[in-house]
Parts: sequence; structure tokens; C-alpha cells
Amino acid sequence: MCDLVDIVSKNGNLLLNIGPKKDGTIPEEDAAILREIGNWLKIIREAIYGSTVWRESGEGPTKITEGQFSDGIRKEYTSEDIRYTVNGGNLYGTVLKCSDDGKYLFRELGKRDAWHKAYFHGIIKDVSVLGAEKKPEWYRGEEGLHVQTDGVKSSYPVVFRIRID
Repeated sequence: MCDLVDIVSKNGNLLLNIGPKKDGTIPEEDAAILREIGNWLKIIREAIYGSTVWRESGEGPTKITEGQFSDGIRKEYTSEDIRYTVNGGNLYGTVLKCSDDGKYLFRELGKRDAWHKAYFHGIIKDVSVLGAEKKPEWYRGEEGLHVQTDGVKSSYPVVFRIRID
């Protein structure tokens, strides 16, 4: 899931190599992975389908090795690794690993003047978590957009819809 979000945030497409058996059927292990991806995409679809790139594809401490021989390298993402996409009037911040304490910081969305390399000068109207019923608490400061969730636990990336103006 993380690779999908990382690739889409950079205007790419994820190619899944699913080889059918000689009778044309998809192996159950591969089919289970496809169903798992599909079920997650049903929840967060607006952050992926029809989305475009933002000013920055992402932020965070994990360094991504790019290139054709890097797909086998396992990445250990943190809750500080975030990827951005835009769709309609919304910015989507996908946190690649769920935070243990429910706290998130989107540094690229901090209130900064032009001198401090601000990437976002707009107004944040609302923040929500895709697939969660309860709205998070949030505020925007110089350090970034601070978000506190309650009860959001997931082994998948967590997607925040940030309604902007």
C-alpha cells in the first residue's frame, strides 16, 4: 500500500506482476493481495483515483531508493513519512505508518512567510480521516499542521483529507 501511495504522489503508476497459473486462474495468494488492495482503495479512493501531484510529493525521514533494481528493498516507514496528492478542492496527506499516539505533524503545511520556504499559503478549512467516523482535532502553526486523532488504528497508511481554499 505504501509503494502505491508513494508512486501516485510522484505522478506514477504501480505495475503489479500477477502471473496466472497454466489453467489461467490467479493463484489464491495473489488474489488475496489484490482483494486486500481493492478493499483499502474503496475507503481511500478519492486520494488516489483522479488525483494529481502537489507541490511536494512528500516529506519524512525515510529515504527512498529509486530505480529498476530497488523494488526488493524493504522500507521501514514512520508516522513522519507523508505523501501528498490533490483532488478537487482537497489536499490528501497519506501517512505511511499509523502513529501510536494518534498525533501527526504535516510540516509542509506550516504557517511560514516566503522567507522560510512556505509551500502552502492557502487556508485550511477542515481536516478529516478517510474511513473514520470521528473528526480529528487540528490546528495550524509555524511548525506545521498538527492533527490529533482518537481511535484511529490501522496497519495500512492513514489518509487525511485536508479541505483547502
